[in-house]
Amino acid sequence: MREFVKRILAKPILFFDKLVIGFYLYMVKKKTAGIKELIFSKKKVLILAPHQDDEVLGCGCFIQQGIEEGNKIKCVFMTDGSMSTDSINKETLAKIRKIEALEVAKKLKMELPEFLNKGDGVLDSNDIDASKKIAEIIDKFKPDIIMFPYFMDGHSDHSATSGILINAMELIKNNARLFAYEINSPISVYGITHYVDCTSYMSRKSDILKTYKSQTMSFGTVLLMNKLNGILAGTDGGVELFREIDFDSYKKTYEKYNKDNKVWMRFRQMYSIYFMVIAYFKGLGLKKEGAKYQDFGMKQ
Repeated sequence: MREFVKRILAKPILFFDKLVIGFYLYMVKKKTAGIKELIFSKKKVLILAPHQDDEVLGCGCFIQQGIEEGNKIKCVFMTDGSMSTDSINKETLAKIRKIEALEVAKKLKMELPEFLNKGDGVLDSNDIDASKKIAEIIDKFKPDIIMFPYFMDGHSDHSATSGILINAMELIKNNARLFAYEINSPISVYGITHYVDCTSYMSRKSDILKTYKSQTMSFGTVLLMNKLNGILAGTDGGVELFREIDFDSYKKTYEKYNKDNKVWMRFRQMYSIYFMVIAYFKGLGLKKEGAKYQDFGMKQ
């Protein structure tokens, strides 16, 4: 009965989601007038992904564009992804998700990925071993750009990844440009600085995500959010949004708002049309405050 009701309500709710979020984005578009298109050529890019699929959800269009531009792109998966479903035992699921991630990397012509194999759902932002491994990978790969999830996100592993990277960056000398990407909780119009035009890449991004068959949560709302975010950049095909990070400012902001890695509780994951509007606006004030705190720190 519950599933029947959900099917009946799906179209009206989807219309409501598009109407509310779309109208909001049109109203606040002027706040993002300064965002720049993110495009690099012949660079080394390192992407930190908490789980197998996050790299495509947050950077799928960026990856495709980057490979076309001659960039070398390598992904590091922080966890084993073994909590994506409870219908398969964790050990088997971890193996499946690794196979899927390797297949995605091959399809997208990325470099061979690295796997830290930390526990899914329990990633520790102060994991020294993880930070040392990330530092070693950075030192060996020598990326020009490092991408990672923005810490104000609705999943603890997504938030913790920033803490691990911050600690790793303090262990080595590296001048890579840092960019935070959004996964299932938008960075918000108050924090974004760059976008990637997905017009030529959205269809393949959607197809590539189908490789992650072991992920039971829907990708549809993230793709819809990409499409709606096109309003901010004036593109019909949707965009992926990013925030360029000043390390010192970001570190201070992270320590202020997420020292105990519980800030994720202030947000909600955008994995269903039935609470898409709630997920978009929940914690929006905090994201605005955090962005202003970072901006202020950069000016000091």
